[in-house]
Amino acid sequence: MDAAETNIAVFQFVELLSIISFLCIAFVLFLLSYIRGREKNRSLEEQNKKERLVTETITNVQENERSRISRDLHDTVTQDIRTALIYTHKLMDSSNLSEEQKNLLDKIQKLEEQNLKNIRNIIRNLTPSQIESASITQLLSELCENINQSGGLQCKFYAQDTPLFNKITTEQKLHIFRIIQESITNAVKHSGASEISVIAREEKDLNENTNGLLFMISDDGIGFSEAERDSPNTEQAPASIKQSLAQDLISQSTHLGIKGMKSRATLLGAKLEIKSDSETGTQVKLFLKV
Repeated sequence: MDAAETNIAVFQFVELLSIISFLCIAFVLFLLSYIRGREKNRSLEEQNKKERLVTETITNVQENERSRISRDLHDTVTQDIRTALIYTHKLMDSSNLSEEQKNLLDKIQKLEEQNLKNIRNIIRNLTPSQIESASITQLLSELCENINQSGGLQCKFYAQDTPLFNKITTEQKLHIFRIIQESITNAVKHSGASEISVIAREEKDLNENTNGLLFMISDDGIGFSEAERDSPNTEQAPASIKQSLAQDLISQSTHLGIKGMKSRATLLGAKLEIKSDSETGTQVKLFLKV
């Protein structure tokens, strides 16, 4: 082998060695990137698990507290009101009372009957009756009926007849009920709406080509603005300070309620969309794959 062939062979060997070295370096870099990506994903998964656990814990504590308050109201306040009604009935039968006293007793009796009705509505809202046996449509229908009976605004409920409602678990029913209940509560307290509509129907997710359940709550109120809530006007006249503070408290309450709705939607694995403006009111959409 002459010198020229030797040089070519050496050059080819060096070239091959360079290629192998480059491939080794690329492989190491790819491996490091892959390991870092897995570690990042694992860290995100752990963080999501922790956040989910915290959310579940908070939700369970809230539900337990609601149940406790509901039991306390039923075992104490409602019993006391019933006892007071028994006393007023007995006094009304007495012949020693003047007409004025009977009129006062009659007013007290009607007031206590209304108080008892209000307490029962509060208890039903705190702990939905027959959560395990009743369907989600029955629970939502009863919720709207309670709103209608309380007066102030009208709540219309429509549910499509679909077997998908039967696939919802008790835990899912509770989360769905609470999300819709909070939406209605916000509308009743803060939106100035005259009408609320609640729609529950089957719908297809076009992105994933799967069927699910859509729950839509809409009102004809004034809506709310994130910008107005987060950037209050500090140059208001002194006469409007109280009104501004009251509006800030309402906004904070709404913000906390929406945060709770989003947390429950996360636990459900559902999509939650909230749109609101002063012209069209507020619309809440909850989509759950079943």
